[in-house]
Amino acid sequence: MNSLTGLLSQIPPGPAYAVLAAAIIAESVLLVGALVPTLALMLTAGALARTGSMNLLWIVAVAASAVMIGDALAHRTGHLLGPRLRAGKVGRRIPAAAWRRAETLMNKRAGQTLLLLRFIPVLRTLAPHLAGVTGLPYRRIAPYSALASVAWASVESGAGYTAALSVQHLSAIGGS
Repeated sequence: MNSLTGLLSQIPPGPAYAVLAAAIIAESVLLVGALVPTLALMLTAGALARTGSMNLLWIVAVAASAVMIGDALAHRTGHLLGPRLRAGKVGRRIPAAAWRRAETLMNKRAGQTLLLLRFIPVLRTLAPHLAGVTGLPYRRIAPYSALASVAWASVESGAGYTAALSVQHLSAIGGS
């Protein structure tokens, strides 16, 4: 168990919700998806909801809100840094055709892309940045971000909740 999931299970609910929100925002904005274990945190939070330590509806609300904040900040960061990213050392390594394909994708299917990529680690952090880099207005992806955030938070915390229920059930069977 990593330190964040351990911390989540050892602190009172109020600070636990704050840790959850901060981790999700950090993953979205700072592109540290590999370092911030939001899946593990969401599963742990769901399991804690099953035990009564946290509230599942609050987990979904806090996580979904954090995702929307993170997506908005990531889009803004991409918009502000886009020209420098494209002209920088890494950006120059990406072929012009790839940039054009990314712009085409964002202009035609940005919302759907954001919705689908919300469920794929690492790519979920890149999608709002890419939308900002390509100059797409945030208002075009905001409804999809809202829908994706609620769906993602519900699925991931619900999986933890369900897994905890299964473990309790198996423990009861094994203890009989």
